[in-house]
Amino acid sequence: MWIPGTGLHGTSWAPQTAHFADRHRCLTVDLRGAGSTGPLDGLTVADLAADVAGWMDAADVGPAVVVGLSLGSAVAQELALARPDLVRALGLVATWSSTAREHHIRRHFESRLYALEKGPLDVFAQFAFWMSAPAVVDREPDLQARVEALLAEHTSRNPEGTAAHFRADLAHETRDRLGTLTCPTLVVHGDQDLITLPWYNRDVAAAIPGARLETIVDAGHLSWLERPAELNALLEPFIVEHSTMTTRP
Repeated sequence: MWIPGTGLHGTSWAPQTAHFADRHRCLTVDLRGAGSTGPLDGLTVADLAADVAGWMDAADVGPAVVVGLSLGSAVAQELALARPDLVRALGLVATWSSTAREHHIRRHFESRLYALEKGPLDVFAQFAFWMSAPAVVDREPDLQARVEALLAEHTSRNPEGTAAHFRADLAHETRDRLGTLTCPTLVVHGDQDLITLPWYNRDVAAAIPGARLETIVDAGHLSWLERPAELNALLEPFIVEHSTMTTRP
């Protein structure tokens, strides 16, 4: 199960699903507000997790290896906390656990939400480059151009839904509950992530009993697009170890 980030469609996981789909059943989801419909007022991460759980129940999916990115990682945390029967193992990519206590990410979400609500969409989009690794922006302009094109391709065209996602991000709070998780967990982050800062990821890994932490060099918040081969290589043994399906149905 692959859960995307803020304002992204499930297809944004294409660099991963294309790599794993010949050996595993890979399912992506569009969260409410970015491809799936439903009320947006007061939307929380727990609501999104309940949506995913309801879909998994209806589709008779689970327990599964659940991998979430950014907002998707927050949803994956809440899913594992609320419905441990659905989560065989947990992969958290570019994650955090307490917007109220992690002020840098809070300021980021507040600023992106303000720009989205108060200004033209093209102005809002200009600040997406903060998600890129500085090493990629400075030294790999061709890669940066490809990453920006991919990000635009898989981004929702629903500004109200994206705004609801940012509000859910702002209310994310699991820090004091992560210690109750018992599923195997892998936390992966870019060493130049300027959004979910490296120490936010380290704090999540430290809070979850037995969690493993991995770092991707010269990668930012968009590590799954910037360094897909490196991320896939880290996810591969984890997915193989904890998946029960090794051939595509």
